[in-house]
This record gives sequence, C-alpha cells and structure tokens, in this order.
Amino acid sequence: MTSTPAFNFTSARSACRLVAGVPAAARLARSFAEAGVGEQLELVLADGGSLDPLTRAEIARLAPGVSCVVAGEARGPMIAGESLPGPAQIAAFWKGAASPPALPADPNAALAAASRAILRATAKPGDGIVSRHLNRPVSQTCSALLLRLAWVRPGHATVLTALCALAMVACLLTGTSAGLIAGAVLFQLASIVDGIDGEIARATFRTSPEGAAWDSGVDAATNLGFLAGAIANLWLRGEVAPALIGLAGLGILALGMGLLGLNARARGEPLHFDGAKRILGERESAVTRWLRYLTMRDFYCLFLALMIAAGQVSAALAIFALAAAGWLVTVIALLWRARASAQRR
Repeated sequence: MTSTPAFNFTSARSACRLVAGVPAAARLARSFAEAGVGEQLELVLADGGSLDPLTRAEIARLAPGVSCVVAGEARGPMIAGESLPGPAQIAAFWKGAASPPALPADPNAALAAASRAILRATAKPGDGIVSRHLNRPVSQTCSALLLRLAWVRPGHATVLTALCALAMVACLLTGTSAGLIAGAVLFQLASIVDGIDGEIARATFRTSPEGAAWDSGVDAATNLGFLAGAIANLWLRGEVAPALIGLAGLGILALGMGLLGLNARARGEPLHFDGAKRILGERESAVTRWLRYLTMRDFYCLFLALMIAAGQVSAALAIFALAAAGWLVTVIALLWRARASAQRR
C-alpha cells in the first residue's frame, strides 16, 4: 500500500463496545502490536466521537508500545475496525498482499459474533467429557453475561466458586439426607462455576501463574471439602460403613494430590494440582485416557451428584474409592518413570 491505512469504526460507541470483556478498539490495538507493522495506530471514528477512558486504558495495557491517534478522517486506505482483523491479516494488509475487509453490513452483529467466537476459544483442549458437553457451554454462557461488566475480573469468579464450596460444606454438615443431596448439587454447580475464572482470564488476556495457582487451590479445597463433608454427613446419620469407604477414598485422593504437589515443587513450578492431567497425558494409552476422564473433576462431580440424588451414596463412594486407587497407582508409576528417566540423563 502506498499510504498508511487507518482503522475505521462507524462510531465511538462501536469502538468502545466490550467484546468478551475488552473494548473493540483495544482488541484491535493488541492485534496491531502483534502484527509488528508500526508504532502508531490510527483510528477514524465516523461519528466524530472520542475513546472513553476505559478503552484508552485497555489499549495501554494490551499494546503498550503503540500510540493511538484518533483522526477526524483518513488520509489513506481504511480498514473496517468492526471486522477485528488478526495480526496475520493486518500484516497482509500492510504488505498489500490482501485487500482490507469491507465494512460489515451490521457492525453490532459482527462484534457480537466476534465475542461469541472468542468465548468458544476459551475452552481447554484437555477438557473432560462432561466439561466439554455440559459444564463448558453453561460456564461460557455465564462468562458472556459477566463480561458485559467492565469491572469483572477472573478473581471474582474464583471467589464465586469458593462461595459455592462454603455453601456446599454447610449443607453437608447438617447431617441430613436433604443436606447431602443439596451438597452434591452444589458440588456440581461449583464444578461448572470453576470454569468461569479461566474463561474470563483467557478472554481478557489476564492469565497469570498466581491466578492459576489460586484457582487450583480452590478446586482442591472444594474436592476435599465435599468428600470430608459427605463422610461427616453419613457419620452423623449413623451410616458408618459407607463413611469409612468414603474416608478411604479421601485418603487416596489426598495422597495423590500431595505427590503431585511435591513433584510440582521439585520442578520449581507453582504448587498446584493441574500436574495430574499433564503427567497422565505424557504416555497416554486408551486405558489411561479413560482413567483420566473418569477421575477428572468434571466427571466425578456429576457422577456423585447423580448417584447421591438417586439414593446410591454407598455405591458412589465405593466406585469413587476404586477409581481413586487406580488413579493413584497410575500417578505413582508415571512419577517413578519420570524420575528414573531424569536420573539416566
């Protein structure tokens, strides 16, 4: 191109509109910075408006090396800002290797579609069966609603998960069958809500090791809290045998988590328990893949909730204890193999 293109928004409102929690102009600025085509981003707001303080602050956060200039009119070619082109597209425009996209027929609809696509992309490749088909669609819907609020941060969702866990424990400690069922339902709800903080973090470019560690810590506390609360509930109702089975499963889970935590510390990584997925995925066979699915939180939260609601708490805890034992044996074997491999190097 013979002159520097400018990005045209139909209005200041459109440029400042939140797209999955981030103003459209700020998302564009980040892509512009990643494209590496210049240090000055020129925006044209067709209605003659200006960027609000939030949008300017987000541009500074996401594209710190780029200065943003709002012009009354473009001196050269214009690129539709509402199309939110990615870094590769912007680089191609600058080189003249591609034609800029035309202005969308409905800019608002285009930005809404971009928001939905961004949230769909927040799913994790390692999501379990239940998470992929049930939890994630629900949590992403909740994330979409929360991200309409500019002040929402990932930590707010982590606190929401913790509140679900506290309510769950309170229900379980009532020592009633109704409290056990309510606790199981809240356990499944916490599993769904747990996905929101990560989705918000990835959608708004706010991921951090500290946030991941807090999230994993709340997850681990929720898991242990449910098992401990369910055991206490059964004990208070005089059902000693299933309570002891649950206690065995709790001990197995705690031991496995402890081993994973020690392994993470030895590697100099944050002390969290996401290492189970990584370790089980290093040498994954069909058996270990299904074992991983069956011992992932998304599956056993729903499994325990359904079994308890059906009045099969003893069978649920027995199955969980057996699955946890298989998971622990696999984790120990893989940790031992990884240690032996490291010693041979």
